[in-house]
Amino acid sequence: MMTNNKIMTGNRKRGIAIAMVFAAAQLSAPLAQAADTAEEEEESKFEYVVEGDKVDASTMMGWEVYTGTCMACHGPDGLGSSFAPSLVRASERRTFEQFAETIAEGRDVLPGQVMPSFADDVRVMSHVLDIWNYLGARSEGGLGRGRPKLLESETDVEPEEGQG
Repeated sequence: MMTNNKIMTGNRKRGIAIAMVFAAAQLSAPLAQAADTAEEEEESKFEYVVEGDKVDASTMMGWEVYTGTCMACHGPDGLGSSFAPSLVRASERRTFEQFAETIAEGRDVLPGQVMPSFADDVRVMSHVLDIWNYLGARSEGGLGRGRPKLLESETDVEPEEGQG
């Protein structure tokens, strides 16, 4: 009788294992779908709108601040220069937090090459996210070189005569 009990115990363990595998498979399908959906939703770590040569207000502000402050070292359009790296490529490799930290704290790149801290520059620090979005639009290929134009929003359009 012990033999039958052992067989029943072994069968019961296999049955439980099979049930657990089945349950895990059933649970993992929605999780895999959720992960796929999250990946699709997280295609970009940047937030910008580009339509042709027109951009949203954040990306435009990012271009303006970049051009006024960063371009002297990092070159036109964020592509780098002989003494400062491409921020377009850097934005691809870094997180926003790393990017913001570098702007705030500065960075010793090589002996004799130092990126200064912009922590005291209110214009730069209040538009770090805008600069990030501009560089993201450049790095992902949605925005070409040169000065972008601002997208017209519905709130900027004046009503025609006789309306409104």
